[in-house]
Amino acid sequence: MDSNTSEGFGRTPHFLLIFLLLLLALQPIAGVAGGLLVRLTLGAIFVASIVVASSKRGTLIVGLLLGIPALTLLFVPGRVPVVMGGILGIATLMFICYVLLSGVFRHPVVTSATISASLVVYLILGVIWGQAYRLLEHLSPGSFHGLSAGSLIELQRDLLYYSYVTLTTLGYGDIYPIGAEARALAITEAIIGQLYLVVLVAGVVGILLSQRKT
Repeated sequence: MDSNTSEGFGRTPHFLLIFLLLLLALQPIAGVAGGLLVRLTLGAIFVASIVVASSKRGTLIVGLLLGIPALTLLFVPGRVPVVMGGILGIATLMFICYVLLSGVFRHPVVTSATISASLVVYLILGVIWGQAYRLLEHLSPGSFHGLSAGSLIELQRDLLYYSYVTLTTLGYGDIYPIGAEARALAITEAIIGQLYLVVLVAGVVGILLSQRKT
């Protein structure tokens, strides 16, 4: 059996990983063409995520119900689309994390696809919290100190950067939360980021040991 298809993922986790890395690489030029490149990359992430969910009818339906509206709202301006798109985007990415992790731990074989899926989940966590921070700042301005006083694109870039700094517990301190809600989100992200690494490493090591025994 092909190692890339045995998990039910196909090659999609590899593409998702590429798109997520591209999203991070585009941040220095996020404002080009009004943020179109970043939105297109996010759109590609949503499409690839729906493909991941297509392995089963039930997950495909949920993926489509969440992903298509989230993808559409990426290109619709206005306050309401920003809020609704952010909520649906977070829900879509959380669902995809569930689908990927279920596949990783359901199949007791470590392959390039399972490794990519595991890395994708970790990177998606940063995007999820970046979107959550953006929603919070949008609904309650001033929740974070040190943000650029510029466009929405610059705000998104700053909060995505802050999200990964928090996820990896680097804590540079150039941007930091002020309100109680922002602090609660930041603490939750830092804890989940570290717990994920511990659980992931333990799970992968366990799978590798079982592979060697067989």
